[in-house]
Amino acid sequence: MRTIDDRLAALLAAAVFSASPLLLCGCASTAPAPRAVARGAAAPLDQRFASEPAPTPRFPDPERGRKLRAAAADVQALARRAAERERLPALALGVVIDEELAIQAVLGVRDAAAGGAVDEHTRFRIGSVTKPLTAAAILRLRDEGRLSIDAPAARYLPALSGVVYPTRDARQITVRDLLTHSSGLPRLGVFPPASTSRDVTEREILATLDGFGLESAPGTATSYSNLGYSLLGLVVARAAGVPYRRYMSDAVLGPLGMRDAAWDPSQVPPGALASPHARGVDDDGAVAPIQPWRLGASEATAGLYASLADMGRFVGFELAAWPARDAPEAGALRRSTVRESHLMARNGSAFPAAGGDDGPGLGWHVREDCDLGHVVFHNGLIDGFSASVMLLPQRGVGVVALANVAGADLESLNADVLGQLAATGAMEARVVPPSPPVRRAAQAVASVIGRARTGALDRRLRPGWFPEAHLASLREALRDAGARVGACALDGSAVVESATAARFGLRCERGALSLAVRVDTSPDARITSLSVEEQTGAIAREAPGPSDRPARCR
Repeated sequence: MRTIDDRLAALLAAAVFSASPLLLCGCASTAPAPRAVARGAAAPLDQRFASEPAPTPRFPDPERGRKLRAAAADVQALARRAAERERLPALALGVVIDEELAIQAVLGVRDAAAGGAVDEHTRFRIGSVTKPLTAAAILRLRDEGRLSIDAPAARYLPALSGVVYPTRDARQITVRDLLTHSSGLPRLGVFPPASTSRDVTEREILATLDGFGLESAPGTATSYSNLGYSLLGLVVARAAGVPYRRYMSDAVLGPLGMRDAAWDPSQVPPGALASPHARGVDDDGAVAPIQPWRLGASEATAGLYASLADMGRFVGFELAAWPARDAPEAGALRRSTVRESHLMARNGSAFPAAGGDDGPGLGWHVREDCDLGHVVFHNGLIDGFSASVMLLPQRGVGVVALANVAGADLESLNADVLGQLAATGAMEARVVPPSPPVRRAAQAVASVIGRARTGALDRRLRPGWFPEAHLASLREALRDAGARVGACALDGSAVVESATAARFGLRCERGALSLAVRVDTSPDARITSLSVEEQTGAIAREAPGPSDRPARCR
């Protein structure tokens, strides 16, 4: 029979050498408050905004919410089968629809030996899903003007000046490099990454950087680094001038409404904490409780405990950042900042993973999926816990799964849940209505078809853009079309290419036409391109164009 220490060592080895982005270490709660790095915030620059707001994308099916919620029984059945197959002591699964934790499946016991029911407020350690929250703290500090993510990270952590760069042309590690796992730092430092008996100290983490060689020049490759996020927790403390935990509580967890969140088991009320478990080495795969790891000064990478209710609020907040709109801001971060964190880094600071379909965001991983489109996700594994979060920002749906055993395949469970929701036919992406300038341009074109005078259209054309010969042939084409089909009007259908271009369906007296129009971005938008052709079938309802699908899927 193997001891708890043996199981812990085996689990640590599995996590360290796993190819999946998973684990690791922590922050001493008794550390003195760090001194803030004095940086004056730049004066905000002026912004001008459109006097006519862009149309807000919307879901095409008015029954969407009801249909998705009607899949609750099927989703709960998936959760039960996964819990049985994986032999999970406890599983908490939630589906967030339009910012609401709409479907839940909470199963099992807090402790395989002692029992205890679980509910939506039972705390699980979320492992590396802590990273998006740490990234949120960094981005909030950036938005407050208290740090620059494109500045050398050594500005905030001078100990980083001790790392050894692999080439003489390598630039310094930036905060953005740490966020996007493109710093060249390896998965782990050379300090003991976790212990059941003592905290990792800040001094240990920083001392490991002296003479520490990078695996690659910053910004040239991605390599998942728990060490990098341990350092980001220290950057948060330096820039904020208060301990990492305090800033997280005041600026991130509190505004998100994550009232159950905790960093230590001692902070959790009795009967509300799920115990960590590890699988035995025997063939029966039985699980047994183990001692939780103490992460100390490295907790920014994987240390948070949270409940399903907490995670539902977090996922709802992330989804609420989409789409871009004029509504007032509310919450821990600006919506534009959250959207920024959900986009794959392609700006020279990081590169997509092999194949070009997955890559790092800012704290998240990003995937362009042929069926689901834009997917934002993160998984977590630490001591005896597993976690997985998947967001579909364009579809307004997210899934979170938490379990109290290491190595549970929760990502596959979440993918199955999203597949079940997709089977309802209601999990479609938002559609974008044509912008008012594009619609007005289309109405101007429609108004002259079948009519002798084209003055209404001429006034909408960009002056000097169309050669006179082109204008003459355009007017003749519109007269010929009118002679065949009669007078026309927009039929309400459209396929939007961008904010300045769309294809419309026209309903005419003796047939139908398809009109493609593009306008410029001047205050009084003028037409820069148009074409009209006879329509044999219906134009699709207002919908994203084919360019919204990844190129490899078209």
